[in-house]
Amino acid sequence: MQAIINSPADMGNFIAALRKKYGLTQRELASRLDVSQRWLSELELGKGKLANERYFEILAALGIQLIGVTEDD
Repeated sequence: MQAIINSPADMGNFIAALRKKYGLTQRELASRLDVSQRWLSELELGKGKLANERYFEILAALGIQLIGVTEDD
């Protein structure tokens, strides 16, 4: 699986897709990460301080794109 990640929403979508690909619920992944299910849900939605928009603005200004790739591609 590959994804170009230009925003918090893109990052959240990629994380959600990977979680689903591996058959995990938000609750299961949150438990593995020792965070709340709500925190993970908001991260997957690209909300708030959890997925800081400024990081992506800085990367864009420097001409950098994040590309998410899983090992089994």
